[in-house]
Amino acid sequence: MRHVATALAVVAALVAGLWFFSGVVAPGYDSAIALGVGWFVVVGALTTLVARRRPDLRLAARGAFVVCAVAAVAGFLTSVRETTVDERIETGRPASSLTEDERREALPADPLAPQP
Repeated sequence: MRHVATALAVVAALVAGLWFFSGVVAPGYDSAIALGVGWFVVVGALTTLVARRRPDLRLAARGAFVVCAVAAVAGFLTSVRETTVDERIETGRPASSLTEDERREALPADPLAPQP
């Protein structure tokens, strides 16, 4: 039971920290990557300390860390390599084909112009 609890604690720490530091704290894409890697380094060091102090939990702690690290790297690589864009692009009529009335309706009114 301790092995399962240890593995779940490592996974929970990695997921919660990754979400917090990369998703909430980081202001941009590059900083999110840097903070996520930093969090994995911190949890990896703590996992090593647990493995040294409790040899019976070594496999559970390190195994959970390695599985999460592999999953994070796989997720990162799929986000970087994706090159297909699947979105609809809205198109309209060229402005030169509009009538004078349609142009007046389509153009925004000048907010600084005198009001009628």
